[in-house]
Amino acid sequence: MKLLSFATLALALSAGAANAQDAPQAAIDACLKHANAYNDAPAGTAKFNGGAEKNVSIGSAGPGDDWRLRIDVANGVDLSCTVSADGRSLSLVPLGS
Repeated sequence: MKLLSFATLALALSAGAANAQDAPQAAIDACLKHANAYNDAPAGTAKFNGGAEKNVSIGSAGPGDDWRLRIDVANGVDLSCTVSADGRSLSLVPLGS
């Protein structure tokens, strides 16, 4: 029984995980643009580090259609960016907050 419970937990935790190649380019581009602006950094400073989570929900209990991407900014504040697949930025939160 414990083995089944562990497998179920592992499956539940990985449900929202995504590969970097799964993240829509419009979402990545929007996050990079907003991360540069947040840090008052030149274009091209922010980098998508491959950390992606899909089916993120903003303000509702169930799974959503949005993405959460991790953006690294050289000499700046690294951010968690929540964005729609079509590139509509929903929130930027400094990592570690």
